[in-house]
Amino acid sequence: MSFDLRLENGDLKINTDGTVSSVTGNSKLRQDILKILLTDLGDNKFHPKYGSHVGKLQVGSHADDKLISLDITSSARSAIRNLMSLQRAQARRQSLSPGEIIIDILNLEVTRDKVDPRLYNIFVSVLTQELDRVESSVTVRIA
Repeated sequence: MSFDLRLENGDLKINTDGTVSSVTGNSKLRQDILKILLTDLGDNKFHPKYGSHVGKLQVGSHADDKLISLDITSSARSAIRNLMSLQRAQARRQSLSPGEIIIDILNLEVTRDKVDPRLYNIFVSVLTQELDRVESSVTVRIA
């Protein structure tokens, strides 16, 4: 089983005894999905293909809502598929629990925020090797 450091509001989660909290299983997978979606592609110098273009328009500066949604959907789907590939590579060197491995993307939906039209909500639903449905959502602001 692998683990990661637990993030809470973008910061490391520190336990009451002063130790750093870790995350495993479905919670780790949820965190991994959010991390890859919110990391700009190329920001990780050791893994330049890690991340996504979610939040960055690839179609031009003045695009309609439908085109922006399609662009975000494509970027998010590509990032999740990259995460799946990274998981397969990691599984060759380290034991992963079935709850940490994505076997299929069940749903990926992008909607424009009703209150602030600059914001888009991304809803991701994946199937794990444990046959659990793991859902995650994130809101991004288009730059």
